[in-house]
Amino acid sequence: MLIDNGTSTLLDPDAAPIGRGERRKQHTKRRLLDAAAETYADLGVEGATISAITERADVGLGTFYLHFEDKDSIAISVSGFVYRRILHEENTASDAVRAVGGDPDPLAIFARVVCGRAADAPGLVSALLQWDGPSKPRAEFDPDLVGLRQAILPHLSRRCAEGMARGLYRTEDTDLAANAVLGLLVTTIPAWVERGRNDWNVLASFVERSAVSMFRR
Repeated sequence: MLIDNGTSTLLDPDAAPIGRGERRKQHTKRRLLDAAAETYADLGVEGATISAITERADVGLGTFYLHFEDKDSIAISVSGFVYRRILHEENTASDAVRAVGGDPDPLAIFARVVCGRAADAPGLVSALLQWDGPSKPRAEFDPDLVGLRQAILPHLSRRCAEGMARGLYRTEDTDLAANAVLGLLVTTIPAWVERGRNDWNVLASFVERSAVSMFRR
């Protein structure tokens, strides 16, 4: 499930204690988010309906609208949780490389982390990568207001710029470079899931090598 498997949390551990009513409200929201994640994994984001999500969460349609504005808003929330989990795992992986005296390659780390997240939740990550994002305009590049692809793209651009500044990659247009790496992830991960492959280390190694080799000096 989206929340219970550590993808993220709705609760701030440092926040002041909350009342029973607010706890119940947050619990219901977590159920809806978990149900949405499971529904996306089965049907894709576009194929999922609000009714399918509420039925899986075992809540009424009216309850859904107490927490989310529309179908896009819950997909954005799920995307935000997955994106923040990716960032957390990326930081952890980079710190682990530095801890042993290594110099983390930004694209290699990111590519492997995204593949690792896909290994833990293949249907969900595949569905989010294939989603074009919200149908109505939202705040640009806010991970809470866009889809997973739209959140990843500027982050990848920054990672490309970082690698270029450190002399790891040849100088390129960072936006074009980011689109190239994102395209690699968007095409390979859903294809791996569709074929029922579960040897994710093979894919992670391929994507990592491919992403880095495109721009290595």
